[in-house]
Amino acid sequence: MVGTGEYTTGFVGGTQSTSDKKIGVVALVLFDLRRRGKVSSLSMAGVSGTKFPAIRNHLHRNISQAYNNLDVSFTSYSSDTASDPDAYKTAIDALPPHSAVTIFTPDTTHYPIALYAIERGHHVLITKPATKLLSHHLALLAAARKHNVFVYIEHHKRFDPAYADARHRAQLLGDFNYFYSYMSQPKSQLETFKAWAGKDSDISYYLNSHHVDVCESMVRSAGWVPKRVTASAGRGIAEDLGCMKGTEDTITLVVDWEQGESGKRRATGVYTASWTAPQRAGVHSNQYFHCKNTTRPTLFLEAPPIPELFTIRSRTNFLQQIWHPKAKSASTKPSAAMTSPLTRPPPKGT
Repeated sequence: MVGTGEYTTGFVGGTQSTSDKKIGVVALVLFDLRRRGKVSSLSMAGVSGTKFPAIRNHLHRNISQAYNNLDVSFTSYSSDTASDPDAYKTAIDALPPHSAVTIFTPDTTHYPIALYAIERGHHVLITKPATKLLSHHLALLAAARKHNVFVYIEHHKRFDPAYADARHRAQLLGDFNYFYSYMSQPKSQLETFKAWAGKDSDISYYLNSHHVDVCESMVRSAGWVPKRVTASAGRGIAEDLGCMKGTEDTITLVVDWEQGESGKRRATGVYTASWTAPQRAGVHSNQYFHCKNTTRPTLFLEAPPIPELFTIRSRTNFLQQIWHPKAKSASTKPSAAMTSPLTRPPPKGT
């Protein structure tokens, strides 16, 4: 595990994260996979080794003591008293052949870390975005092929049941014409990301990358490709909260998509992301999209302010379909779990 922050451990700024990832994601999953015999030894690499004693205490208190004494041990790099920006190299060099490396670090560091692991014959999982430069992305692709290893980009929205179901339904709506998405997190997140926000990356790489990927996955098979991208941004709030001058609050991308070489058919994608949403807005990540195609009515996906509850509305038959993991068995397929009738009338004029 390269990276010791919120996604890996849930530990940020010397304490437990205040977001919805209070105990992290990556380390928790790997601890459980080890319990089930799916992985063996675990290690974690971070620049500041002095954080590790507090991280271990955090994991013991919030995971081990909460989950039946789950083993949360790991080998750490750097040492508990050192700071080493190349700690990931030491950690990767210590791995047995054909190991797996997870990379959850600031965007600008993905490329050198991933390349180092690939060139040593290890499989790699990189959090989105894979890289910030297309040339780096292509270089990783070439290196993966050369060294015969798997390299996967962690676009986890692809696997959210509501998004997966919506992607399937979009194939039935005819030709792509218009896509709009919005995703935001409260401005308290800027405390978590202050070290790199506006400096090494921005909110569009962080959140817009989800819906750009979802949209592309919907239309790729029909031959749609992006031809032109323009962007606009608002700023001022992040600067007032201590981020570097020029840090964007909200970024909107407008993308022209074309189908085939002739460019006869064109569609528009609008993707907006923000990390300056109001506090206590009812949900940590507010997210939805609207997909309008040409031969069938519109498809919506929205996340109401209820955790893990998603709504899909189709103007074809006015169905409101809900998936909630706490209300359905784990074996229920998403499409089968989304069949409740509409509980309120459709919007006027539809």
